[in-house]
Amino acid sequence: MTGLRALFLLVPLCVAAQSSAAPQRQQPRPEIFTDLLQCRTITVDAERLACFDRQVGAMDAAAQRDEVVVLDKGELNKTRKTLFGFSFPKLPFLGGGDDSKEEAQAEEGVTHIQAVIASVRSLGYGKWQIGLEDGAQWITTEAMTARDPKVGQPIELKRAAMGSFMGKVDGGRAVRMKRIS
Repeated sequence: MTGLRALFLLVPLCVAAQSSAAPQRQQPRPEIFTDLLQCRTITVDAERLACFDRQVGAMDAAAQRDEVVVLDKGELNKTRKTLFGFSFPKLPFLGGGDDSKEEAQAEEGVTHIQAVIASVRSLGYGKWQIGLEDGAQWITTEAMTARDPKVGQPIELKRAAMGSFMGKVDGGRAVRMKRIS
């Protein structure tokens, strides 16, 4: 009985120690960006300005060569919506990469999208390939029995259990769907 009591005391202590000792990991910044930030430490005004000019020029040149991309939060959310339905490894610039609660929530980011159907193609047996206005292609993995989807109708796609997706065309019954491109 004392061993079991010791186990009950040990588990909360381990959890508390792990949560308080876990450092907040931040993704490493690109060297070109850290070099720019280092310019702030220069105390002589003319040297600091020269450093900023040099580093901003280097950053601009890297952006021109597509070696550095700067996204604001709005562009990041737009990118997440465009990629909705694909499974990727945890990518830090899309909000993944760490297993902390905040990171897990950021990784999920977009849980559903609403779009307009741009193309439809029957696959037989009540299944459909549905193209959205943004170019995304989805297929139903189960039959749509109520009515056939049509170009111009609204569609809502939501994350479902275990990495699957559900789609509702024009407020109809939800069916399982899969993104193909």
